[in-house]
This record gives sequence, structure tokens and C-alpha cells, in this order.
Amino acid sequence: MRYIITFLISLFATASLFAEHEKVSLLHTGGHQSMGVRYGKGTKNKFDIGMEYQRCFSQRTGLICQLDMERAVFGNSEFSNQFLLGAGLEVMCFHPQTWMFVDIDIMGNVGYDKWTCEALEAEKSGIVGGANIGGKMEIYPGKRVCIVLGGQQYLLFGNGTNYLKPNFYIGLRYVWNK
Repeated sequence: MRYIITFLISLFATASLFAEHEKVSLLHTGGHQSMGVRYGKGTKNKFDIGMEYQRCFSQRTGLICQLDMERAVFGNSEFSNQFLLGAGLEVMCFHPQTWMFVDIDIMGNVGYDKWTCEALEAEKSGIVGGANIGGKMEIYPGKRVCIVLGGQQYLLFGNGTNYLKPNFYIGLRYVWNK
């Protein structure tokens, strides 16, 4: 926890030093778009990597799309999320600086999971669906770069199972407007 707090303080200090406060208005506006990559870690997973796309409809609302892949180990079973596609709505709820936004998002998900249990010599795979809710902080150190820190909680159903899956991530996005 100490390392996470130190990292966040360093990130804020760096963003504050390099943000172009007076030259650029970095408000979310209709037509604002960004796309990038992200790396995440949940409570039990090895890693989660993905891509993210954002399109703002207005200063407060936008579309968010994500494509993820994940690997995890739970006791004697291995989990592989081959892909998980999510699309939904994000709402900007807090804007303390011109270079920082805090968003809440909700998405529907569809994907393909594979579970393998060596102890039982069993394997199960198939299509899953569900939803997630999350929050993130977007930091804009410049006109074209966005650093994203976020967390999500998934609820997925499929293959005769249902499960909750938390994910915490950091991402980097390229920004452009209409």
C-alpha cells in the first residue's frame, strides 16, 4: 500500500509540473476522443492487458469501449479470459483541475473464458456475459497524452458459473478532437 501511495503522489507531482495549465483547455467536449493501452492486476490474477477507446458526447458524458485479456491462477485451477469486450457509458463526476477528471462508468460485457482444473482433470470454456461498474482518474500532462488510473468490478455469467472479478489498472491514451 505504501508503494501505491508513493506512486500516486509522484504521478500527481509529475502531471502538475508538466501540465500546460494556461495554454490548453483540456475540458471534455463533444468530439474529444482518446485511444490507448492499459495494464491491470486483480486480487488473484497474474495480469490483465487491454485497449481502451473513449468518445465524449459532452462535458459530462461519453462512450467507453474496452477489450481485455487476462490470466489467473486460483488454487489448482487456471483461468484464461481469452477476450472480454465491454461498451458503456461514462459520467464525469469531479473536475478539480483543468488537467484532471474523475469518471464513473458502467458497461455491458461479452467474452470467452476458459477454466482448467488439473486436480479434477476438467476443462470448461465458452461465452460469458455480464456487466461492470468502475471509476477512474484521467490525468492530462499535455495536449495529446492521458494517463488513466482506474478500478472496476465485473459480474460475469456463463459456462454454468457466475463470478465477481475486480481489476485495478493504469493506462496511457493518445488524445485527439474532431
